[in-house]
Amino acid sequence: MDGIFDAHYFDLPSQGNIYSLAELHMSNGTNKILAASLRRKVYLFEYITDNENLKPLVKEVQFTYIPSGAEIISIDAFTKSKSSDDFVIGITIIKCGNNEHSHETYLHIYSEWEPSSEFNMESAAQNCQMLELDFIPYQLYHTELLTGLETDDNNEVVWLLSGSDEKVHLFREDRLNHCYIKSETEDYFPELSRAPSIVMWMNIYHTSDYAQRVTAFGCECGYVKLTVINVPRNEIVSDWSIRFESSVTSVALFNDELKLRCPSFINLTDVSPADEEEPSLHLLVTTTLQPAVIYRNITVQGFESCYNLPDSDSFDAVMCCLVADIDMDGKQEVILGTYGQEMLVYKLESSSEDGKESWQLNCQRGFSNPIYSLLYVDVTGDGVKELVVLTLQGVHIMQELRFIPYTGYNIITSSPLTHNLLNSAPRITFNPYLRNNLVHPKLLDPATNNIRPKVPTLATNRDAVPAKLTNLPLHSTSDS
Repeated sequence: MDGIFDAHYFDLPSQGNIYSLAELHMSNGTNKILAASLRRKVYLFEYITDNENLKPLVKEVQFTYIPSGAEIISIDAFTKSKSSDDFVIGITIIKCGNNEHSHETYLHIYSEWEPSSEFNMESAAQNCQMLELDFIPYQLYHTELLTGLETDDNNEVVWLLSGSDEKVHLFREDRLNHCYIKSETEDYFPELSRAPSIVMWMNIYHTSDYAQRVTAFGCECGYVKLTVINVPRNEIVSDWSIRFESSVTSVALFNDELKLRCPSFINLTDVSPADEEEPSLHLLVTTTLQPAVIYRNITVQGFESCYNLPDSDSFDAVMCCLVADIDMDGKQEVILGTYGQEMLVYKLESSSEDGKESWQLNCQRGFSNPIYSLLYVDVTGDGVKELVVLTLQGVHIMQELRFIPYTGYNIITSSPLTHNLLNSAPRITFNPYLRNNLVHPKLLDPATNNIRPKVPTLATNRDAVPAKLTNLPLHSTSDS
């Protein structure tokens, strides 16, 4: 990763977690980044044009109705329309009371509600709908709910929120009353109806014709479920499940196909065949104590064909993952962020002897803090995506030096790379207690409603496997 450098870095006043980054896809093709810190503050990052210079701009967004003493758990955002910047931003918070047994949790939804030609973040941050929750929130995720298959206009974007009650909750927009209401998850997402423990991460993929939906989620107890849904009938076509010996930190559905957006100044007609087959879908699973694993062609083989990522368990827990072509060679790479302050990059390579494919560690890079989240988006607006890395203390905006195109602008970077600090801080030993590191240091135990101990033993997590999962097959540490 010698060609990647820090284009910019900004500090956060307090740490975030694995749910603290969100991206805003603007209608003009650029992107903005929202980074939330634990102590109520949310920052918007973007590049602006100033006298033929691209300058990084970081500003705090004053979201209303986040009371003093509250802490942000997760953030997410989406746009209602592909042709306008009609954004909806969701933030979940927890506010502890005067004693350890009392707390309040909320889902705040921010939007301008009335469509406008230009997005105004300050205006959206002042329009809030508060939804009180009776559980501790975890991942806040948005996805499409298909109400019709003929046009995209019938697609509705909904919120999915995992909670400490071991359920995934669905929130839909009531367009008549301009508000969001809670709906029964089982009626629209039957694959999310029964989880054996807290859902730590979920990912949903729709086929190109929206005829099928593939859903994967991983739980705190190590349980991973994969489901294929017939969307028109809302029925489960097939499902698979497997159990790991440690808590799941993230899951990611991906394929080997790279879709590049054609520039607007090129008049290119679509020449792809009408009967083009859907590419094979793969699943990446990361856990706290075991190597990360990739399951290939999952809609056909389920969990049969698996590849362990070598040395991925050598740098404490894997906190986050990303699949992207960061070196622009036309092939997807798998990027892992670890609590051991290392970013690992894997490539799929073929053996020169027998031609057998395997994922190999291609390169790695050290940071001065644990890595919590990764994004790959174009924030400069030059058509080349940047790697966004959220660490314990701040956000890195990283660029591939060899592929920065000449756009007529000078890109102003932050002060001379001093923020990289690759070897300035001592390594941090991972505390195996998942919630204290990944999500929130004060989350309550749903069984006792008490704050959990700070340093439990490793046996705490392994003994938490529900009895009904003991018959599930355990993931093997060898490649199949």
